[in-house]
Amino acid sequence: MTDAFRPAPGGGAALSADTGAGGGDGPAAPPTVDFILELGVEEIPAGYFGPAVAFIRERLGRDLVAARLPFGRLEVWGGPRRLAVGIRGLTAMQPDISEEVTGPPLSSAFDSNGNPTKAAAGFAKGQGVPVAEVYTVQTPKGPYLAVKRSLTGKPCGEILQSLIPALLSALPFPKAMRWGTGEFVFVRPVHWLLSVLDGEVLPLEFAGARADRVSYGHRFLAPGALVVTGPGEYAERLAEAHVLVGFEDRRRAVLEEIERAAGGAKSELAADVDPELVDEVANLVEEPAAILGSFDSRFLELPLPVSATAMKEHQRYFPVMDQQGRQAPFFIAINNTRARDMSVVRRGHERVLRARLEDARFYYLEDRKATLASRAGDLAGVVFHHLLGSYAQKVERVARLAADIAQEVAPDLKETVRRAASLSKCDLVTGVVKEFPSLQGVMGREYALLDGEPREVADAVAEHYLPSRSGGALPASPAGAVLAVADKLDTVCGCFSVGLVPTGAADPFALRRQALGTILIILERGWRLSLDPYLEKALAAIGPLARRPVREVRSETLEFFNARLKSHLLSLGVSADGAEAVLSLHGARPLASLQRALALEDLKRQEGFRDLAQTFKRVVNIIRKFGGRELPLCPGALGQEAERRLFEAVSAVEAESQRHLADGDFQGLLGRIAGLKGPVDDFFEKVLVDDPDPDLKKVRIALLNRTASLFELIADFSRISTQ
Repeated sequence: MTDAFRPAPGGGAALSADTGAGGGDGPAAPPTVDFILELGVEEIPAGYFGPAVAFIRERLGRDLVAARLPFGRLEVWGGPRRLAVGIRGLTAMQPDISEEVTGPPLSSAFDSNGNPTKAAAGFAKGQGVPVAEVYTVQTPKGPYLAVKRSLTGKPCGEILQSLIPALLSALPFPKAMRWGTGEFVFVRPVHWLLSVLDGEVLPLEFAGARADRVSYGHRFLAPGALVVTGPGEYAERLAEAHVLVGFEDRRRAVLEEIERAAGGAKSELAADVDPELVDEVANLVEEPAAILGSFDSRFLELPLPVSATAMKEHQRYFPVMDQQGRQAPFFIAINNTRARDMSVVRRGHERVLRARLEDARFYYLEDRKATLASRAGDLAGVVFHHLLGSYAQKVERVARLAADIAQEVAPDLKETVRRAASLSKCDLVTGVVKEFPSLQGVMGREYALLDGEPREVADAVAEHYLPSRSGGALPASPAGAVLAVADKLDTVCGCFSVGLVPTGAADPFALRRQALGTILIILERGWRLSLDPYLEKALAAIGPLARRPVREVRSETLEFFNARLKSHLLSLGVSADGAEAVLSLHGARPLASLQRALALEDLKRQEGFRDLAQTFKRVVNIIRKFGGRELPLCPGALGQEAERRLFEAVSAVEAESQRHLADGDFQGLLGRIAGLKGPVDDFFEKVLVDDPDPDLKKVRIALLNRTASLFELIADFSRISTQ
């Protein structure tokens, strides 16, 4: 059976299953039924829907396949007050099957007298058969006990009654709540449960709700009950009750409403349509209704980021721009209902926004009474982390580290970076940022420009926080990139130094994102720097605050960065063994690692790579077996022709290697190194490395050591899989 996703009507998602049933004279297709499930709850947070819908789609599809219940299409819907699943063409009855179950190994199944041990008896009892019916099968691990077991198929309804409650209980919501007397736990209190299989109610219970065939429409526009008999009519019946159950349908409706509202203004306006805000709003409403509001033009003196943040983050409003791209004194609000008198609704929105903008204007005007630079002293009283001191201390560390990085990658920007670092955290003590924390950095740039700071300094202040999220934008300016790397290195090294290390379940300081951001900036900028010296400097700057040995932390942090770099390489199509082979030797140099890994991956795709890798691995393994890394090579002691040929080939590649390395031509270098296969194979065929003469042995090991050193310019070939 093959599974394939395809778009589903109504904005859901569908999983089709090809059951393999064909036409002609083949066996008749098994009977199928349709199933609809809807869980009615109080309003679920908007950000919870995407992961929940994806989880239901993947988990239920997988569970049905595992339960031997092929189906035609699986649809998942989500809205503020409901989660729903529709399955069409679901096989009504599991097929009967006979399967072979393997038990314990034969060696532990019988004692020396040939009597069954507890392992054999327990296996037979667990399978519901007498020991006499157990037999032996050969496996790759040797002989094992086995038994044939026949399983009678169950009705799909019986299977669903166990799958559905387990599915709902496992939904990955970040937070849950209790209600009633505390025995029920779910993301929000559950009010109804719709569960209909083949037109009849499938008895289910979940979180205090019992299954029925009843759903409910829009809370205000159609609050009454409505009967749903199957997934085919679900979306249409709810749409008649003013509920758009498909996310894409709601999103499309939100965009249409925004466009309609913007077109209602006297002059041509255009809403600032933030896709993330559209998605959030689409998960807050069941039937969107937009309205155009206005505010006093005196608030236009606020920088756009301030007024836009007040609208977007606090009220989920859409700012409106004029034809020149300037902010207009209007906004668009999306409502969950269309009132009889929308002017009353508009005035309510305007009143709420006016209060927000008044607060923002007050803080902004207060902030302008002092320069950004004059606030640096206040940072001594702001704690970065109680184990890592104040923001003033962090700024001092970052400024020194940023200047060192600039000296290597952009010496002419050294003073710019120093100045930007000194201002980078000053906006944290401003009123606007205290009121709107998401504007950290953004307001630093605004205030720096108003204070007459150079544009490159102001931009670096804003950009040093980037990327602010996974997949987010990287710093656009070189000074911003330098400062961002320095800031992130200081944070990661500082946290590791005091034991604030991410775990598999938690990363409260977003250290993984900061490490990956550092790597992506270095790669995007094409910087050939090594992380090693800067990790060392960052750790040294922590000084007496550190609670762990510097050497131990340095090793851990480099490994931490390597793990992020490996994930990035894998995302680019580099194989796992190729990434490990490169990173084990060159992980401290992100750009060089990337270039080496891509060159190696290209070589791996070529015919004959397996034999080449095996030859190289043989050289490395001999070096590890006999040692000799420090043995000097005396060319005059090479008496055999095969030895001299290998030495000449190695010497020729060594002569060219520095040019390839300087040019970043790792593909060319790898091609030249690959050309050593012939001389190496000839050497192994004609020369005995482990010669009884210790002097000859030393010379030959030294020659192989020189050869291995060339391989290691690219990767540790002993880590390359040749299977």
